[in-house]
Amino acid sequence: MEMGEKVMNSALSVSVLRDVVTRLRLKNNHVFRLLNINPNSKPVLLFLVSISSSSLIVLVYNLMKVVNYTKQRIFDKPEMSSPRRQFYNKSTECREINVPYKNRNLKVKIDRMNQDRYEHDKLTFKRFTRENGSEGISELVVESKFLKKLFVIWRLVLIPKVLHPNSTILLGQLLCLIARTWMSLLVTKLDGQIVRDLIGLRGRSFLRGIIYWFLFAFPASYINSGIKFLTHRLALNFRTNLVRYCHDLYMDPRMVYYKMQFNGNQSEMYKMDSNYIDQYMTEDIKKFSNSLASMFLNVGKPTVDLIFFAVYLRDNIGSIGIAGILMCYFFTGSYLKKHSPNFNKIWKTKTHLEGIYYNYNLNLIKNCEEISFYQGTVIEKNKVHKIFNNLLSHFTTEINAKFHYGLLEEYILKYAWPAFGYFFSGLPILLNYNLSESDSIKSFIVNKRLMLSMADAGSRLMYSIKDLSSLSGVTDRIFTLLLNLHQAHDQNFQYGLGVNGFGSQLKFTSFASRSILYPNAQAGINGTIQTSYPGLRFEQIPVIVPSSEGANGTKLLSRLTFKINQGENLLILGRNGIGKTSILRLISELWPLYDGLLSKPSPNDIFYVSQKSYLFNGSLRDQIIYPLSQIQMLEKGYSDEDLEGYLNDVGLGYLLDRFGSLDYHPNETATMLSDELIVNDKKVKIYNSNLGFGDGKKNWDTLLSGGERQKLIIARVLFHQKRFVILDEPTNAISYDYEDAIFEMMKAKKFTFITISHRETLIKYHDYLLQLNSANSFEFKKVDGGLRTFDNVEKEIDFLKSELSDLEQVKERKKELVSLLSGSEE
Repeated sequence: MEMGEKVMNSALSVSVLRDVVTRLRLKNNHVFRLLNINPNSKPVLLFLVSISSSSLIVLVYNLMKVVNYTKQRIFDKPEMSSPRRQFYNKSTECREINVPYKNRNLKVKIDRMNQDRYEHDKLTFKRFTRENGSEGISELVVESKFLKKLFVIWRLVLIPKVLHPNSTILLGQLLCLIARTWMSLLVTKLDGQIVRDLIGLRGRSFLRGIIYWFLFAFPASYINSGIKFLTHRLALNFRTNLVRYCHDLYMDPRMVYYKMQFNGNQSEMYKMDSNYIDQYMTEDIKKFSNSLASMFLNVGKPTVDLIFFAVYLRDNIGSIGIAGILMCYFFTGSYLKKHSPNFNKIWKTKTHLEGIYYNYNLNLIKNCEEISFYQGTVIEKNKVHKIFNNLLSHFTTEINAKFHYGLLEEYILKYAWPAFGYFFSGLPILLNYNLSESDSIKSFIVNKRLMLSMADAGSRLMYSIKDLSSLSGVTDRIFTLLLNLHQAHDQNFQYGLGVNGFGSQLKFTSFASRSILYPNAQAGINGTIQTSYPGLRFEQIPVIVPSSEGANGTKLLSRLTFKINQGENLLILGRNGIGKTSILRLISELWPLYDGLLSKPSPNDIFYVSQKSYLFNGSLRDQIIYPLSQIQMLEKGYSDEDLEGYLNDVGLGYLLDRFGSLDYHPNETATMLSDELIVNDKKVKIYNSNLGFGDGKKNWDTLLSGGERQKLIIARVLFHQKRFVILDEPTNAISYDYEDAIFEMMKAKKFTFITISHRETLIKYHDYLLQLNSANSFEFKKVDGGLRTFDNVEKEIDFLKSELSDLEQVKERKKELVSLLSGSEE
């Protein structure tokens, strides 16, 4: 019985709902009839399509957010995490990094670097430099070369394949441009209809036109916003692709970031100052991406408008009228192009001068304390003024050029072209007297708006020429950046000596073919490096400063030869500039080995300590374990207690009391993201302090003294526990007592170390001495009785006192011997 009542109530509810819908439909039909609105008209349909598509996009977006959130909650639980998965996902063959976003971490996937891809791309740049020389060329060829460069960047970096996400964005942008032009045609017709109804005093039709106008406004605004969104999205994608491409090359294990300073191009066109590479990889990439993405809009929109409006106007004013308009546009446009300044050259010069001004101000910030000590304010101020005046002079030249060109451009584009529009749009009315007044007005309004739209499209197309010139200039800089990165990334990089900058073209299996084809190749890199050697051996090695002269460059040392085995420590002494640090650069393969044989341990068994104590932006823990992360430290079986022990070993245990813990970061505003992971069946909190940069007011260089920084580097040596340690002036800021303690500790831990220093007191801790006297004079010898070793400073002082006390006895004995030798026998 109850079930029957429920069924009857449901049926009643459905019938009531049906009646309500019917009444609303009748009411709407009554309103539509009153206003003479057709529900199937284009304005109504476009409005409904816009509303439905917007709702669908919002629904899909929120649904994806829910799915991602659920996936993260289910599959990315801390208990299931592993240290390795935070950095490398084997299933997707990509790297994962944590990015801070709204007080939480977002996992961003970055594709692995594909060395085969970059080797293939390198061939493209080689071919380009070979086929497109730097000789004098005409302006037309310059433009074609710009298109070639742009095509190379496009094909290799921006859209490397047809089915690429950026291709979808470009296609969507093109469809939006076509839809926008079509909407403009509809609005133009509606505008003429509204004016005609107003003049004809048709109130209902006029009101209907206003309603249609408001309905058109929504899809038009929707399309305009969509075009802007797609343009910004495309620019961001271009920038992302370029930055990742450049960074993969720049931060490659082949140390491109270091070798860039030695890369020299024989072609002036592709020369690049590595001091300004920060500007190339930040501002220039940003400008290039934005300019290129906007160029599709700045050129595509007026081009589509011209085509559509010309086709539509052809039916109104005839083919002769359209031909006359296009001829006027062509001749005036050619005249403007002929008198246009070289915006490409102006932009490139301005960018170069801005880079000089920026870097010099950065130099003042980095060396403000030293400048203050020397009271160099006046001379630095004069330099800044000179640099700024050069930039100001160029800005003045640019403004004047734009002013004179702007006068001509404004006159032609803003006034001459609309005048042509009024003339040609009025011709059909003047020549056709049979049209009624309202039809003539409508025809004139429609033709006038289309002509003005054509004039506006043509003017925007002419304005884009300046943008095209700027794009040409920034394309040259981006292409130069990529070319130099590939040259330095070359497996056989020749440090400036090469054909078109690529040193691999100098590598031949036959020495005869090398000398015949490329005589300069005799000055190339011909040394041999042997790794996995149980010690260190130099055989007939010249120490030469890398340059475009190759082996004929500045020679610091000639045919250096010595050998030590594992467990034997070496001290290198010599005056400043003799080449001590250069030996370290040869061992680490930062400098090329032009000749001779270098035998050394495996790179994984050597730890280098440079002359400058490098402390990067991170926590106190990060300074000790650099270049590892906390997760990698835990994977190796180390704990914070081990790090605290290393600090105590070098006499820096008090830093824990000063800063509180190993998690201390100099910048209080720096981002310290934490995550709990299971490591060795134990839950550990991981601090990622490498993401935040803080306010930059404090850093480790300002918080620690010179001696403390050097001790912290020694703690880093103890943490890594490499078999071989090469130290360049490691203790010149540390007191003698702590210096002895540090070297005693390193000997006790059985490190094999090679020390570069000025302090002869360190001889006692080494087994061999390499004394550098001049370029052709050095002395390698074993530390024996003549170079006594002592356990500590006190014993050495006692030895010297005993030697001084016996000095008088030695002098008396010398006199006796001289007397005996000079006297006669009895």
